[in-house]
Amino acid sequence: MCGIFGFVVQRPEILDASARKRLVKFLFAHSETRGKESSGIAVGTENELGVLKRNIRGKKFGQLPALQTLLNSLHDNPSTLMGHTRMVTNGDATDVNNNQPVIRDQLACIHNGIIVNDAKLWSDNPDLQRHHQVDTEIFLALVEKELGTERSLAKAIQKAMTALQGANSMALMHADWNAIVLATTNGSLHYLADPNAGIVMFASERFVVEASLKSRMLPVHDGLEIRQLAPGHGAVVQAEGELIREFDLSGSAPLETATTIKRDLIDHGSHSLGAAQGHKFNAEKLTAIERATHAVDYGAIKRLKRCAHCLLPETFPFIQFDHAGVCSVCRGHQHAPKPGREALMKKLNESGAEARPCLAPVSGGRDSCYGLHYMVHELDMKPVAYTYDWGMVTDLARRNISRMCGALGVEHILVSADIAKKRAFVHKNVAAWLKRPHLGTIPLFMAGDKQFFYYAEKLRQQMRLSAILFSTNPLERTDFKVGFCGIDEGYEKAIYHDPSWLNKLRLAAFFGGQYVKNTAYLNASLLDTAGAYLSYYALPKRYEQLFDFIPWIERDVEDTLINEYEWELAEDTQSTWRIGDGTAAFYNYIYLKVAGFTENDTFRSNQIREGLMDRDTALAKIEEENKPRIASIAWYFDAIGLDAVDAIKRVNSIPVLY
Repeated sequence: MCGIFGFVVQRPEILDASARKRLVKFLFAHSETRGKESSGIAVGTENELGVLKRNIRGKKFGQLPALQTLLNSLHDNPSTLMGHTRMVTNGDATDVNNNQPVIRDQLACIHNGIIVNDAKLWSDNPDLQRHHQVDTEIFLALVEKELGTERSLAKAIQKAMTALQGANSMALMHADWNAIVLATTNGSLHYLADPNAGIVMFASERFVVEASLKSRMLPVHDGLEIRQLAPGHGAVVQAEGELIREFDLSGSAPLETATTIKRDLIDHGSHSLGAAQGHKFNAEKLTAIERATHAVDYGAIKRLKRCAHCLLPETFPFIQFDHAGVCSVCRGHQHAPKPGREALMKKLNESGAEARPCLAPVSGGRDSCYGLHYMVHELDMKPVAYTYDWGMVTDLARRNISRMCGALGVEHILVSADIAKKRAFVHKNVAAWLKRPHLGTIPLFMAGDKQFFYYAEKLRQQMRLSAILFSTNPLERTDFKVGFCGIDEGYEKAIYHDPSWLNKLRLAAFFGGQYVKNTAYLNASLLDTAGAYLSYYALPKRYEQLFDFIPWIERDVEDTLINEYEWELAEDTQSTWRIGDGTAAFYNYIYLKVAGFTENDTFRSNQIREGLMDRDTALAKIEEENKPRIASIAWYFDAIGLDAVDAIKRVNSIPVLY
């Protein structure tokens, strides 16, 4: 999930100390799209293995005087260097020991991914003592343990990597070996090697290596191929002797040929800024939130007039019932045929999918995770997975993405926003909404995620991929959100999330009017929200949808994910839907309390219309699924820095529509 990079220089006259400094600064700036919450570096010289890290973004880290001092130690000698830009997944960034490079004894490691079975590995190895929160530590502990019997660093890494579950790419240095060892379970490592110049450079993304070449940062020979380290493979990159040698993580690792030296691992004043954050909610807070949600009048909601065919209630925007009690949405529903797998492959091959991989957006939800499975096992494709993390992607979603990409051997590109800033924007918009609540302006809570589409197209172009294949479930349409803005979208659109241009203008006018009425919305998030609108509504829809071609069957999706991938479920709901989305629990509580229905009602109604579920079963399901998700609400308000109980009490004061 993070950005990792590095290089080995055997012939310092080819890339002198000054040029190496410029390259380091360049790499930090270009890698921070993968994470902006902390940065760190490990530098190996003939005298020491030096480490420096701070919980600041890469661009700022590249300007640190302390970094320049450390890089001065390079002089004009052979050297090894690796750097990291972090998006926090495990371990609070304000604890320096959780940040990368992670240090244990004489080992320094940078890690991209999530070890989803770290707790089990600690339990299975009681002889190993855990010191920190970060999941990377178990990998170092296992390597350290193997080194007790192995004289090869590569073999020790090989054995440790095979114990890990999830999508994980590592670069590791040892104080006594003049080398960097790389390893990946899913192929998220790319490198360029020039034996004549004596230089190897690696990075999480091919684009970073390409950018270094185009900028003339790497003085290497023309015509060299940028290679991807294949899933389940490693490589030893040496400062002396044979430059690079790949090995299979499941086979026999190469004999260690790196020069054995004696040097110290030195922490050059690494520290973190700010107090530890952590979760501020506890059992008492959870109880207080639960009590606040007791204000929902479930009896009144049950008495709502609902469609005789589906579940939509009378409070659904623009709904009308005929003499038989059937709603206008059901009467206007048109079944969309599914042309099937062959039609999808024909469409993709028109974009060049036979020769080049496609981009598979993965949010961590069930549909995109199943879509990734389907592309690999049913379409025989090797997609590149892509996630846009804007701060509301839950830890559970991140772990499930790691499970999928690791098991499938799929490269994963994560674009990380400035999460602290994005969460501050959500804070401002939720606080503004609470001052003047309106059901139509709830989507402002989620405005920050819409750049998802912008970065998908940008990545497709950067990586020269054939197409973008989304796995969005058409049954999840939630046009009622636009309906609460006073706009009747209808249910006859052929394209997802794409109102007519007239309705787009009406939507802009609605929000403009709300901004005038509630000037609290005129805050620092304004430009970000405008960018979200353009990304969502103005960009051309140059992608295909998997479930436009094949049917979406809930049982098949859930059985595949849970039974084949040990997909993780949420603790506060029986549903598998929206559990990776940190915003859904709160906004669905608002819709339930004020309008008497949630997204679950619309989703189950669509299943009824498609003949996938009978009405009685669907009604029983929403009764369970619409219960407030207390732990998720607590996480959300903890993340954005507002008081959950005060917010829910404000929601409870809004006049209901029933």
